[in-house]
Amino acid sequence: MKLSVGYITAPTKAEAKQIVETLLAEGLIACATILPDAESYFVWKKELIKKKEAAIVIKTRTKNEEKIIQVVREIHSYECPCVVFWSLDYGNSDFLKWVDKNS
Repeated sequence: MKLSVGYITAPTKAEAKQIVETLLAEGLIACATILPDAESYFVWKKELIKKKEAAIVIKTRTKNEEKIIQVVREIHSYECPCVVFWSLDYGNSDFLKWVDKNS
């Protein structure tokens, strides 16, 4: 079983919820956590941006990563949304089996 943890940002909690609900409905993730008041700092088009965003942490099968990126790009309001993944190599084996079964 190859699993991943993903990280996505959204401009609002409402958009984050829409993203999560879409990914769950399509069976692409097992679960997600929305952290609604993340402080983000970045440079976009040569301008320093400081803003509140919602951060989303997802757990999924590695094979779903490309489809998740595609779905998020289709429904996200940002021109270039953050969607990144890390390999999930170790953890509670019961939880990891649940992620594998549900994504």
